[in-house]
Amino acid sequence: MTTQEFSNTFDALLNSFGSKAVFGDQASHHEIVLDEYEKSVFLTEAQEELITSYYNGRNSNLLSFEKTEEVRRYLSSLIRTAELTPTSESGIKKLDSNSQIFALPEEVWFITYEAGTLGSNSDGCLSGKAIEVTPVTQDYFHRVKKNPFRGPSKKRALRLDLEDKKVEIVSKYTLSKYIVRYIVKPAPIVLSSLDGLSINGVSTAQTCELEESLHRPILELAVKLALQSKGINIKDNN
Repeated sequence: MTTQEFSNTFDALLNSFGSKAVFGDQASHHEIVLDEYEKSVFLTEAQEELITSYYNGRNSNLLSFEKTEEVRRYLSSLIRTAELTPTSESGIKKLDSNSQIFALPEEVWFITYEAGTLGSNSDGCLSGKAIEVTPVTQDYFHRVKKNPFRGPSKKRALRLDLEDKKVEIVSKYTLSKYIVRYIVKPAPIVLSSLDGLSINGVSTAQTCELEESLHRPILELAVKLALQSKGINIKDNN
């Protein structure tokens, strides 16, 4: 859809839903008028919420990320892959002497897959081998770091999140690479140029960059978010 089509459809849905909106048990007919900035905010929020629900498997129609070909197609334009090497550890207090620090790309929103490649070590037969990397909390790490079945091993490393888009990877052996596949946050939907305002740093008009099959679900969710912001609930049988 173009930005104009997004705007017109938003208004049509808003009036359609709004005419059937209810405050508690009392039916009420209201015409709600939103400017282009307000509609852009709701559209962008709906877009991000929809992608998050797909990633977390919370969408009622799609079970989980990469569970179906449909979800893979929806998110394909947002997926990136990076091969990272260890970065400087200056000023970072590590939780384990065997850990390494890696700096994630700034655009990372959600990590969907991660693995490590073992570098040169005393056990030469393991050099170059790929191992899984599992994200854990600090509390969990302290409980399992010496556990041979859940802690770091020749098959598994543990990932701890740090500030400033850095991660601490705890591995029994040195890693030469950390491979991460991730989803980037979609660009905001901005229906018209914004004078003195911006959404996620963007102030010029731009339409949705996602698959067109997602445009209608984004619009419907955006309208529901707009109505909820006005204290209006939508009946399930609308």
